[in-house]
Amino acid sequence: MIEKYELMPYKRKQSGQAKALLGSKRIGLFYGTKQILFLSIIGFLLGRASILDGLAPFGIAYFTVLLAKERKNALVGVGIILGTMTVVDAGSWGKYGFALLLSWVVFYFIKDKIQRNVFKTALVSGTIMFLAGILYGIFSDLYIYDLFMIGFESVVTFVFVYILSYAVPIALQKTNRKILSNEELICIAITAAVLISGFADISIRDYALKNVLGILLTLIFAYNGGASVGASVGVTIGIITSMSTIGTPTVIGIYAFSGLLAGIFKDLGKLGSSMGIIMGNAILTFYINGSTEVILQFEEIVMAFIIFMLIPKSILGYTEKFVNANGGSVQLDKAYSERIRRITFDRLKEFSHAFSELAVTYGQILERNRLIDQQEIAGIIDQVVNKVCSQCGMCRSCWKNGFYSSYNDLVEIITLLESSGRIKEDKIPTILKKRCIRLEMLLQTIYDQFEIYKIHYKWENKLFESRQLVAEQFQGVSEILHRLGKEINMDVHFKTDIEDALYVAFDKAGIVVNKITVFEKENGKMEVTVEKRSCYDRKQCDEKIAPIVSQVMGVEFIRKNQHCTTDDSTDNCVFQLVAAEKYRASTGVARASKDNGHICGDSYTMMDLQDGKYMIALSDGMGSGEKAAKESTTTITLLEQLLEAGFDQETAIKTINSILVLKSSDEIFSTIDLSIIDLYTGRLDCIKIGAASSFIKRGNGEIEIIKSTSLPIGILSKIDFDSFGKKLGQGDFVIMMSDGILDADKQTDIKENWVIAALQSIHSRNPQVIADELMNMAIEKYGDRIEDDMTVLVTKIWESK
Repeated sequence: MIEKYELMPYKRKQSGQAKALLGSKRIGLFYGTKQILFLSIIGFLLGRASILDGLAPFGIAYFTVLLAKERKNALVGVGIILGTMTVVDAGSWGKYGFALLLSWVVFYFIKDKIQRNVFKTALVSGTIMFLAGILYGIFSDLYIYDLFMIGFESVVTFVFVYILSYAVPIALQKTNRKILSNEELICIAITAAVLISGFADISIRDYALKNVLGILLTLIFAYNGGASVGASVGVTIGIITSMSTIGTPTVIGIYAFSGLLAGIFKDLGKLGSSMGIIMGNAILTFYINGSTEVILQFEEIVMAFIIFMLIPKSILGYTEKFVNANGGSVQLDKAYSERIRRITFDRLKEFSHAFSELAVTYGQILERNRLIDQQEIAGIIDQVVNKVCSQCGMCRSCWKNGFYSSYNDLVEIITLLESSGRIKEDKIPTILKKRCIRLEMLLQTIYDQFEIYKIHYKWENKLFESRQLVAEQFQGVSEILHRLGKEINMDVHFKTDIEDALYVAFDKAGIVVNKITVFEKENGKMEVTVEKRSCYDRKQCDEKIAPIVSQVMGVEFIRKNQHCTTDDSTDNCVFQLVAAEKYRASTGVARASKDNGHICGDSYTMMDLQDGKYMIALSDGMGSGEKAAKESTTTITLLEQLLEAGFDQETAIKTINSILVLKSSDEIFSTIDLSIIDLYTGRLDCIKIGAASSFIKRGNGEIEIIKSTSLPIGILSKIDFDSFGKKLGQGDFVIMMSDGILDADKQTDIKENWVIAALQSIHSRNPQVIADELMNMAIEKYGDRIEDDMTVLVTKIWESK
């Protein structure tokens, strides 16, 4: 039995991705065709634009700019030559046709050498126009005047290439621009004026379309930008349109004055701006020739007015954004900001003075140098007499008849107790031993009262130290407020020109920003603050914003803080960008615990501080294990918090010492080894308190030692510390370590020698490798038993690319 099969015709199925791709190609083809038609129409009008009644260089300049932008399309060239043929005599058609053809050929061969360089493009375009004019002149009568005109036409071509290099990219850009630079706005106005001159000889019932469009353009800019913009655009249109014919240049003044009045009356609406144009034309016409000849026809102004009134507000609003963005609408109100700044500075100054006075007040209590003074000795004697002598039968004899002798004897015993801590029998006054019938009870009571006063003295000193700590804190807060006030009140120079350039650059890149502030500090450093809609941690500020800012500023800029500040109410993100530091730093760490234990008594940190500084700190708690770790961790945590809050190094260390002294009855001792590197200058500032020696290994292999002889922190209420300053450079290493590393070699009296030899033997340029190898060498020297906790920090410095 033969089975029957039905054969179906094959149909190709397209995936969703293929359909989308085909659709995007169709859309791209549509927009590509639309753009070519648009560029061709512009080419036709620029080809028609002529100056001095016969020169038409604008089309050639336009064609070369498109070639430089790699927009090679024959239809644009056809549009240009057709436009040119309508305004020049038939004998000149060949000159401009040859210039177009030569431009095509030349740019085909030299496009890679020019590489979109505007000057080279303009130079080549001007040269081509000059050669075309010379060749045209060879085949006709060539006079000196003709050479002058050929040179003039070449110069105009050169200049117009520069103008179009700003205007054409805006027409070609795919993204919708919202902000234009000053250069772009001016060049667009000039290009628009040249395009309007391309409507020369086109009339509607004897009314020049060129004048109608010129008045309309002046009205739009004056209405949106005000008097200054209206007058500027009026001058531009007047110059370009008057150059297209050989006649009186009075039209320049009429356009300028009319644009000025139209801008002045813009607050009265469209009708007010239109009345300004009419009044400007009437006043200057009457002034120039007594109204015998009207330069801008009233009917032409009425036609422009009608078109202007019919333009939707949305289109006028779109053009207004360009004009006003250029005028600095986003700038701060300087008078208001100055007033706020002054008020804030004065308030901070008052707070700073108040905290400073509090610090002085708290610090006025003098520390007691002696354990006990005369007043307290008298108090002890009173207590002893009340408890022992008042109930004794000899009281009258001792304290009535022999008061001074008895008093001096007790003072002598108390002084003896203060100096030696105990009362020796052979030191007791002889008269007292013979006369006192309660001597043992008397001595015991004196001893008890003295112990009470010792406890009182201890807590009094604790109170003094705590008050001193509060005074230091008040003084630290006062200094922070004073510095903050100085920063607010410092002479900040806002760079509005850079802000405008950044607005334009972001707009070109299609990035919408709400506000940009650029200012230069007194130290010459620039800071850029950007406010924009949050990117929700997609790192747009690092990947897109920072490169654009770097390109505009001419140096590399990076984000100042690791985290952006987001306003939840507006969903806006605010962040700062600063110039990248000259140097970079990276730290390698190696650690080992005593007897291979699980807890290391050393603590460390490394972090970025304000103003481009990098901090490395190491603390060695006394002893080892959990107690030592607690001591060093407390020290490092406090150091981090205080330095981040803005305290300077010395105030922060004094504060930490006071806190550790007062923290509890337990003694908490730890060392501090603090290094701060200025990544802009390469300066290293070290502060050592009881810390082991540090080393600097230079890029050339030379090794320097940094030693300290101070006591650890937390022992004394007043501390001494050693500070050092060094200059670091490319490839230098800073090596910090706890004393466990330094004490590893028991065979040498000078502990630093073995570390120097070890560093000289290590040839790696990786800080982590150096730290690991140094740690392994220290462990090897200890042998079977590691006698102390060990930590080594190796920080490498290198120049940023």
